Amino acid sequence: MTIISKSDSGIISEFFLMLVLALVIVLTMPAVGEPVYIGKIRSWDFSFNLTTTYDDNILRYSDSDLDLMDDPTAPQNKYGIESKDDFIIIPEIDIVYKTRFTGHSLHLGFKTTYYYYVENDIKRHFRYQGRLRQYFQRGFYLQASLVYFPDYYYRNSYVSSQGYHEAKFDKIYGKFKLAVPIFDSFKSNLYYTYSIKDFNQLFDERDLTSHELEIEAIFRPVDYWKSWANYKFCTANSAGADNPDYPRDTSYDSFLFTLGMRFYLKSFSDKRMELAGRVSYKVVWFQTSKVTTEDSYRLGRKDDRWTMNISVKQKVVDNFSVGLNLKKVKNLVDLPASYLEKYLEYSSNSVYFILYYKL
Repeated sequence: MTIISKSDSGIISEFFLMLVLALVIVLTMPAVGEPVYIGKIRSWDFSFNLTTTYDDNILRYSDSDLDLMDDPTAPQNKYGIESKDDFIIIPEIDIVYKTRFTGHSLHLGFKTTYYYYVENDIKRHFRYQGRLRQYFQRGFYLQASLVYFPDYYYRNSYVSSQGYHEAKFDKIYGKFKLAVPIFDSFKSNLYYTYSIKDFNQLFDERDLTSHELEIEAIFRPVDYWKSWANYKFCTANSAGADNPDYPRDTSYDSFLFTLGMRFYLKSFSDKRMELAGRVSYKVVWFQTSKVTTEDSYRLGRKDDRWTMNISVKQKVVDNFSVGLNLKKVKNLVDLPASYLEKYLEYSSNSVYFILYYKL
């Protein structure tokens, strides 16, 4: 069942832009007889980030699939990309309006991000985010976010008797965050996310609705060191799960565990430097019970995915910083049809160079 029609994608994009414009107009208009406050009462934050990324496996293909890319015997239209790797230029603009409500800070934000793939234009896409954060006391707040990805290219996928076709989706999700300070050096964050992923018509069976619950604990006993641990559970139900006419059921349950650490140091000219490392482990259990050719890649399948990040961020001047991030992903598969595992296991390496600028 189509949740977001393709004709609606442009409408939703326009809606997000109109929403932020309306917020700008309404929130900056003072009431009759009310003075306009600047600074602590009403203020704006503008930030711009520019990230340049190199990714050596942009679609997370297995080694076996990558070997087929240059093979003239590969199935027709199996690959919709020009190259397996790419440079990605990612400009991001973030606008935050700060005011007060019920005596506490209220933040309203809008962020737009564009992912420009240099070689593979089919992967270029936008990401829009609107958010509201209400503080109740210092460090204690509730945040609600709405995020939209229009026309995101997944990969070319197989359709029974029709060969390979482009699989794209729109994704929209709402996320709630409750930040709770427990002690001066310890706080926790609780999250709930509801998301809808809507594929193009040929792949309606892949449409997903998902629920995520997440808890995060953050420990900072001293100014120069912070560590955190995170646990996330997700359950996703696909349109193909309860429809016997669909050959695929892409439903899954997943668990994600993350540990991270960050150090705050002084470097040249006494400017702040951040060194961070993070490792995460994700296990995914696919839920299909369909005994079909299409679902032989999912029936009884379990994925074990490891991700490692190392990053450094250096402040240059008060409102400008530079950063470097290295990321490694390794996905291992356990499948009853073990001869298919080589087509599902993959690894990827990414390098991110980031410029941060805040007005």
